[in-house]
Amino acid sequence: MCQLFAYSSLHPTTATAALAEFFGNSMDNPHGWGVAWHEGDEVRMVKEPIPAYRSTLVRHTLDEAIESTHILAHIRKATHGTCAYDNCHPFVQTDSSETAWTMIHNGVIVNDALLAGYDSWEVGETDSECVLMFLVDVIDEAMRRRGHELSFDEKFEVLGSAFDQLSNGNKLNLILDDGQTLFIHTNTLDTTLYASQNDDAAMFCTVPLTLGDWTPIPQRRLVAYRQGRLVRASHVQHVHSFDSRTVRYLQLPEVDLPAAADSYASPALQGAKSVECRR
Repeated sequence: MCQLFAYSSLHPTTATAALAEFFGNSMDNPHGWGVAWHEGDEVRMVKEPIPAYRSTLVRHTLDEAIESTHILAHIRKATHGTCAYDNCHPFVQTDSSETAWTMIHNGVIVNDALLAGYDSWEVGETDSECVLMFLVDVIDEAMRRRGHELSFDEKFEVLGSAFDQLSNGNKLNLILDDGQTLFIHTNTLDTTLYASQNDDAAMFCTVPLTLGDWTPIPQRRLVAYRQGRLVRASHVQHVHSFDSRTVRYLQLPEVDLPAAADSYASPALQGAKSVECRR
């Protein structure tokens, strides 16, 4: 499965050690990596379609010491889509209020009725990108009906309803970030997302890291963190937890991995890109 990492804090902080350990887990997640973080009103993102453990760009990015209150990272084990830059997480979409939404996902979409048609508009080939497009459309529709930008509570209610629908029959472990709040959801039978929290920061990871005390994220709920603190949790969804055994017939794609470069030479290294999005 893919692995997720996220960080939320009150003050801008570097998470270099945690990110280095996280990317070190990429032996079993070789189909790409990515990291996104906020700098003021901008989202910066670097990703690459090669294993993180072979990437000089990972080392270069960590040497730059990312400092932010919001950081999302992902290492990919492909279940859908080829090994390509456009299929690497995180994904970013901007809503009609110019808010940039960043998302990482570890999951399988089997019941895809709600996502019908989005594959015609996505840049890559993943169901994860379609999930983000759907969620941003839900936010846009809610703003259109209300005639104003959504408050935190309104966003939470709208997203909670969307996750209730989208979770039915699907594995939906994801972290969604609007620059103010991390919205987190998991619905598997086994624990696939953990949290570690102190006074003014919280980290989230698929596999607990060596630093910190880790506790499971509540299942079949939407939870929200701001400035490193839990600020809201939804009701328990009236759907079953996802059992990966129900999709054992899925075949993982045979993916050709690009060769690693000998050294970091340019932003175009092995198809990697760095992008900026304004909120």
